Amino acid sequence: MHDLTAFHHCAAELLRHLGFDAPQPAAGQEVVSLTVEQRFTLHLGAIDQDSWFMQADLGDALPSPSATLLERALRGNQIAARPWQPVAALDTEGRLGCWLRLPSHGVDLPMLAAALDALIVAAEDLLGQAEAALPR
Repeated sequence: MHDLTAFHHCAAELLRHLGFDAPQPAAGQEVVSLTVEQRFTLHLGAIDQDSWFMQADLGDALPSPSATLLERALRGNQIAARPWQPVAALDTEGRLGCWLRLPSHGVDLPMLAAALDALIVAAEDLLGQAEAALPR
């Protein structure tokens, strides 16, 4: 198992910023998850001692995304001049999500908050597009 200290520090700092009483994670805890406004699940997870991820899991809200929505999601993966660009992807069960890879060191709270904001905007945009396509 790799050293999770830096990941735990980043996750706790971000959770405190969001207003949570961030208890000290268990020594081997590699993922922290929470539900965002009952719309999707946000996962913060360790990759290795140098990197971690934020993932917006849209699977429960979009169990079978349309081909049109998937195409729009993939078009959003193009290179852009933004500091944080979430990547849309399908998980092993074909469920849509967005994620960001972040460094474990050299990231301050404003950077963490900006990354989280970018991820939430991307997730909300995909959910909004799916809702707009529903028959009325």
